[in-house]
Amino acid sequence: MLPTSTDVLVVGAGPTGLATALTLARRGVDVTVLDQLDRPPTTSRAAVVHAYTLEVLDRIGAAVPLVAQGMRAPRFTVRDHDRVLMAVPFHRLPTRFPYALLVSQSVTEAVLTDQLGGLGVTVHRPCRLT
Repeated sequence: MLPTSTDVLVVGAGPTGLATALTLARRGVDVTVLDQLDRPPTTSRAAVVHAYTLEVLDRIGAAVPLVAQGMRAPRFTVRDHDRVLMAVPFHRLPTRFPYALLVSQSVTEAVLTDQLGGLGVTVHRPCRLT
């Protein structure tokens, strides 16, 4: 059942909507999240979370559980068969997260949803705003 009032309505339970809702909920804002899908997607539209995004997620308590489920890549390498065309190292980045985190978007969404659930916020599904 949908609440009859809320401070903020977030429409869409993708990573951006969930992170926004989590940010607000951690600050005591009454937030309601709607998503038109009846369940979260199991396919991934993204597979990498970069260092700065992890820093932002860390501010809302979501980086550590996400990192625990991903694989850290200290560099990115572009190859043509056996020949290295370009290597981009991440280990020198001035961050607590000097790597790219390989993790599916569905896992990212699950971590954010779990964090919201711990604050008493549920994603209302399927629910479409018109």
